[in-house]
Amino acid sequence: VLDRELETKGERVGKFLKKYGKITNVFKVDLAEIGKSLSDTEVEDLKDRVSDFLKESRSKVIVFIDDIDRLDKSELFALFKLIKLTGDFAKTYYILSFDDEMVAAAIGERFAHGTSTSGQNFLEKIIQVPLRIPQALSADLLDFVFELLNKILAENEIDLGKDEEQNIGLIIASNVLPRIKTPRLAIRYANSLSFLIPLLKGEVNLSDLILFEAIKIFYPKHYDFIKEYPRYFIETYTAQFSNGRDNEKVEEFKNKLQELNQDLSQSEKSSIISLLTHLFPRTKAALENYNSYYSQTNFEKEQRIASPKYFDKYFIYSVPRGVISDIRFDDYISKVSENVYDQVLEETMEMIIGIDASEFLTKIELYSDTLDWQSKQTLIKIISTNSEDFKVVREGFLLGLQNSKSKAAIAIANLLVKHADYDERLEVAKSLMKSEVLFDFSVELIRWLLVGKSDDEKAIKTVDRQLLENLLLERALRDAEESRSTLFEKHETFIFTLLKIWYTKDPKDLCNYIDTKLEANAKLADIIIYSLTSTIYSTEGQHKIDFKEETYKMLKNYYSVEKLRSYFTPENYPEIDDEEVKFFDIEEGQTKINAIRQFIHWYELDIKEAQN
Repeated sequence: VLDRELETKGERVGKFLKKYGKITNVFKVDLAEIGKSLSDTEVEDLKDRVSDFLKESRSKVIVFIDDIDRLDKSELFALFKLIKLTGDFAKTYYILSFDDEMVAAAIGERFAHGTSTSGQNFLEKIIQVPLRIPQALSADLLDFVFELLNKILAENEIDLGKDEEQNIGLIIASNVLPRIKTPRLAIRYANSLSFLIPLLKGEVNLSDLILFEAIKIFYPKHYDFIKEYPRYFIETYTAQFSNGRDNEKVEEFKNKLQELNQDLSQSEKSSIISLLTHLFPRTKAALENYNSYYSQTNFEKEQRIASPKYFDKYFIYSVPRGVISDIRFDDYISKVSENVYDQVLEETMEMIIGIDASEFLTKIELYSDTLDWQSKQTLIKIISTNSEDFKVVREGFLLGLQNSKSKAAIAIANLLVKHADYDERLEVAKSLMKSEVLFDFSVELIRWLLVGKSDDEKAIKTVDRQLLENLLLERALRDAEESRSTLFEKHETFIFTLLKIWYTKDPKDLCNYIDTKLEANAKLADIIIYSLTSTIYSTEGQHKIDFKEETYKMLKNYYSVEKLRSYFTPENYPEIDDEEVKFFDIEEGQTKINAIRQFIHWYELDIKEAQN
């Protein structure tokens, strides 16, 4: 713009600037270098020549310098020194943007007193017209925030719905706006969301994300506290061994929160409390003396941050390892609805083997309300016929009450119980007793299909329990015949259950079965006793322990213990009298012959008691 010939001296501005312009890059060289660069010209003469250029120019020169308060202290001082030296050029104006308190404090350190006042005095000699920009009006800032948020939602094709948008807008206006002092803070908040929403769309509750990100930006100490101590936010405040409040936990939480809030204004304290109780409803029990039941299932369905399953996603900004992406699972459910069985089966196997069977079953439970009957049948077939792929440890001593196979049975029960047509439910339940399903899983299914306080809460009514159990018994007997063995050998693991079912159905038929099998093979007597000898399961394996007194009494109801005793003679079992009977409690060491001795022990005690 200024590259024109100076009429009075015939000198071109461009050539002049090319020669001396290099000295303006003062932040990469020592200031003393500037003096050396000007040594061949009188400073006043140089200044006059510049002024002449400017005077003859038809333009005014305006120099904008922004972000001054981001410079370090030496750069700040150098900048203002140069402005002071060149500030009186004709037609030249400097517009400087900075936080005067911050700059004054930094510059003041260069003077004798080293105070902010010294810095202010220095600035007053340079700044001719101070213009203090007033804080933006709250209404304008709120409109600006909403404008930015609406743009982000539109770019990501997200529609929260009118009611939810109004709800979120009200919470932002009441609890976030007090911390948004400048448009820059609003932009920072929006930038953070514009980065996160594309990453987490479909994986978290977007309303929660919008509000939680406000805590991160405007209440960073509280954000760190939530991240470090999730137990205060996603766990209950109910005492462990009672239904009352855990007062110790309540006091801990209140004290930590009070410490975080000490530098906040009263309105800011109210705002952060409102945000916390909205995002983490369980905190109401501590902060508002408000104790109410909150459904963990609903938190999971809504992908809320208050759910332990979703909490971490709000911090790591991705799907954690071992967790099935909600987006992927939505696609999986659409395939189920389309009834593309082979595709559904293939993807199911990928998820339960490659990720986690328990996670898959939890997801199924969350969708059980919305699936049509055909989709439910497809899932029930896949889960029941592939139950061996659901990793499992047998329930028993020192182990938990629920495992992946139990969860698979529970998932099927939930899919059935929410289907209105009971006759259709019963037909599916009957099919689950057939050979296509592993026997142990059919046993597990009967257990969970009948769980509930009333028939309305059960997948199968109590009156139909015997029907399913009889189908299971018939199958077990077929299995035994096909393998040329007996019920006690083929299904020893479930022999207590099967004998109880058979006794309830037809006790005489049970006795006839045992008689027939004993006549065919006298050795079945010791097989019966050993199959009824209790087994203990642990993380290291399993082993037989004792033939217990309660087992003897049960067997006495089912069959003649006198007949069984008659088979255990020294002729049939020469070693029977070699040792005294031993009892092992939970220790290893049990043998078949000792189990027989234990049976005889309880039999003889029974005879003595009867004689007395």
